[in-house]
Amino acid sequence: MSNQLHSLLDDSLNLFKGKQLKKALTTAQIALDFGNQASADVAGLAFAHLLLACIYNTNAKYQIEPSFYPKATYYLEKARSLNQLRPSVETTANILIADGKIHLNKGQFEQSKQCFDAVLDYSQKHGLLDSIVNAYACLGQHSLAMNDAASTLAWAMELESLIKGQYGAAHAQHRAELCHLYSQAYILLQEYSKSLEHSQELLQLSRQLGDAEKEVVALRNIAVVCGVKSNYKIGMQYFLEALDKCEAIGYREMVVQVQINIGTLYAHLFNYEEAIRRYENVLTDHSEFLDVKTKTVVFNNLGNIYLTSDQPETAIGYFETAYQVAKDNDLLDLMAYSLAQLSRTKIALNQFEPATVDASIAQQIFDESGLVNGKQINLLNLGRLAFEENRNDAAALLAQQAIELAQHIKDDTAEIKGYKLLSKIYKKKGQYQEALECLERYSKIQEEAAKVQKSRHTLDMEIRHATREKQKEIELLTKENEYQSQLLQKSEQITRQNEELVRVNDDLRQFAYIASHDLKEPLRMIGSFTQVIEKLAKPHLSEKNHDYFRYVNEGVNRMNKLLDGLLRYSTVNQSQEVLADVALNDAFNLSMANLKIRILETNAVVERGELPLVKGTQQLFVQLFQNLLSNAIKFVKPGTVPYIKVTSELTPDAHIIHVADNGIGVSEENQAKIFEVFKRLHHQSEYEGTGIGLAICQKIAKRLGGSLTVESKLGLGATFSLILPKSNHDK
Repeated sequence: MSNQLHSLLDDSLNLFKGKQLKKALTTAQIALDFGNQASADVAGLAFAHLLLACIYNTNAKYQIEPSFYPKATYYLEKARSLNQLRPSVETTANILIADGKIHLNKGQFEQSKQCFDAVLDYSQKHGLLDSIVNAYACLGQHSLAMNDAASTLAWAMELESLIKGQYGAAHAQHRAELCHLYSQAYILLQEYSKSLEHSQELLQLSRQLGDAEKEVVALRNIAVVCGVKSNYKIGMQYFLEALDKCEAIGYREMVVQVQINIGTLYAHLFNYEEAIRRYENVLTDHSEFLDVKTKTVVFNNLGNIYLTSDQPETAIGYFETAYQVAKDNDLLDLMAYSLAQLSRTKIALNQFEPATVDASIAQQIFDESGLVNGKQINLLNLGRLAFEENRNDAAALLAQQAIELAQHIKDDTAEIKGYKLLSKIYKKKGQYQEALECLERYSKIQEEAAKVQKSRHTLDMEIRHATREKQKEIELLTKENEYQSQLLQKSEQITRQNEELVRVNDDLRQFAYIASHDLKEPLRMIGSFTQVIEKLAKPHLSEKNHDYFRYVNEGVNRMNKLLDGLLRYSTVNQSQEVLADVALNDAFNLSMANLKIRILETNAVVERGELPLVKGTQQLFVQLFQNLLSNAIKFVKPGTVPYIKVTSELTPDAHIIHVADNGIGVSEENQAKIFEVFKRLHHQSEYEGTGIGLAICQKIAKRLGGSLTVESKLGLGATFSLILPKSNHDK
């Protein structure tokens, strides 16, 4: 019992590592149900509950679905209670880790830090090396969630030192945790070459370990680095692969992030239509799951695209929404950036007074906070506004500051705008030489930017072509996979059906043995001893007691007939005889001979037309005719002489044998029921029988590749038709 439980749990754990969460959940629940039957295995039950807690927690993270957290907490508490019954230090540490991860995913950073600190203390106290490694990794993940790159690096270094000191050679799982922290931290620090190095190793390790989540992170990080280094084509390939992986494992949170990344990459390629489509899809399909910071970034990105495309009327709405979301959630950096973009948009709309207000507030935030993102845009705004107010010296100073900052952060667009503005300012001041120099600098950078834009347009077309080709391959592969899947499902279904048929046949053979020996033997004993008792007690029995003995003997006889019928029914399909030509005239005559006494007793009249030569076995046809004739003789109204007529009909597709009688008939609603085993429509006192005869006939018909039907009206007799396909009977 315990081995089966742990086998199921191992399967679920492997599925969980591969982030096949639905299958992992189902398997873990089956394991739990199984474990509840083997309640002695407390450790197995504790692990099952802990695994379910981890699965639900991951589901909550992937789907951004808070309703999963209570389930995760419930199973975690059950695991904790079970572990207290039979404490395990490893399980205790794993419970603390799972608890911390639940808090971390819920954004409860203080509680998660407390759990991870507790794991580290507990693991060090008990010398649990693997748990210490996991504690370092979790503390690094906590710092990462807080966007604290420095602390993340510190924990990664602690982890690396521990791995080298304790494990010697690199341990794949621990090394993957290490690369994960390093790659993410260096992305935050914008040290892209270092991030790329660790991301590439993480990709290799995650594929080796079958860790789908870390594979997605590695793919995305590599794509981001490629995008930063303007290697857009390769970056797009990695982004699209990451997106496919995310969707495959249901990682909705990462799907959103990658879609935004792809939108941004398209914006860099000047494919604004596709960029807008990606951003709008995120807002439409995932809006309720977006955190406020991500949502603000998307609104700003859309506003920037529309403003760059000379659509300031559309852009202003996105920037206003972005600013309001940032303000409501105290996102100071995004407030400043959104205000800078709003001011820029209002300047484009010649709304200089409100543009001045926005630019002033934005600059105050930049100066007080030391933030940089968007500051170059706002300096240009202030310079343009000063130029409009004829404050040319102030305008020139602001434009120069904007250019210097743009050069520092490598914002070519802001640098171009800065030189253009500065050229206008110098010209207005009469400093024509300086104006000409700025104009030349502007033209040179603009020309280089135009070349880059043209190159990116070409690259975008290549990416679109490659994407279309890939989509065609995917569609073709999908169709092929669907076809292969259907074949596989059909093959598996046939295999299961064959196995079931073998099992059923074995059961029937066993039943035939029981029916012919084990069941009939005690019944025979009951009958024999009943007769002995009746003879011994006969002088002392009343008439009523004699009736009781008669009832017992009749019951024994009926049971014998029932068992004989079941035996015949169960063995119909077990005949190993090869189907051969059978003369139905001969088979019919044999059945008539078997029923000779019954026919004489009832004065039954049986007429037969010429019957064909068909494929089958004589034994089965004799049995079939005998049952049909016996039923026709039995089921007639009292005082009626049975009349039976047997004829044959040849159609293009089949031989049809009709057996018509003048019996009591069958109502329309009961016509399907009469072919069921043990189905009787009349009480034993009216018409004797077992209710098996017609079921045997139908089974014989199917064994011969045909079917048996009935046409009847209550009180007007019945016609049974045996239909044998001509494809197997060509004579």
